[in-house]
Amino acid sequence: MKSAKRKQGSKKMERIIETATELFVQHGIKRITVEEICRTAGASKMTFYKYFDNKIDLLRHIWERWFDEGYRALEEIDAMDISFAEKMRRLIEWKMNLVSSLSPQFLEEIIHTSPELAAFIGEMKDKNLSRFMAFVEKAQERGDMRRMSPEFFLAVMNKMTEIIYDDSIARHYEDRLEMIRDVHNFLFFGILPVREEK
Repeated sequence: MKSAKRKQGSKKMERIIETATELFVQHGIKRITVEEICRTAGASKMTFYKYFDNKIDLLRHIWERWFDEGYRALEEIDAMDISFAEKMRRLIEWKMNLVSSLSPQFLEEIIHTSPELAAFIGEMKDKNLSRFMAFVEKAQERGDMRRMSPEFFLAVMNKMTEIIYDDSIARHYEDRLEMIRDVHNFLFFGILPVREEK
């Protein structure tokens, strides 16, 4: 029912979403309350609950928008008449720009998630994995990526994600964003030096 109301949308709903996004990104998720979102957005709690069940429901909506934007960017980049390596570089840059807009507090809460957020984050990862794997399979069919078992590729991606969550490795970086960039570059380009394309 609330998802149908969200589809209709309203200026107040959009204001709540924009405000919550700004607050979450700046201060993390745990600290921000529904009351603070409503006060900052100039909306009543009744209006909030008309569109969202709770703070996590609102966060899910924001997260889904981010993923939709990401896959629109992926499709646009994939449609460009440029090499696959350049497509990957642009995709990594797009993702790094998004991640760099998030506060360290927000990133830490996602990486060291609470039980409240763990199920939600797992759901978001699972939901969007199939979209990314479809992109990989398309790239393999075109000969842009080496053919390998999707299960193997997925296992490697999961191991790389574990590295992002590893604090003993993260402490060797100035910030986690730099580490995330290294993980992405390693996943897509390996250890061979990057050569300028002609």
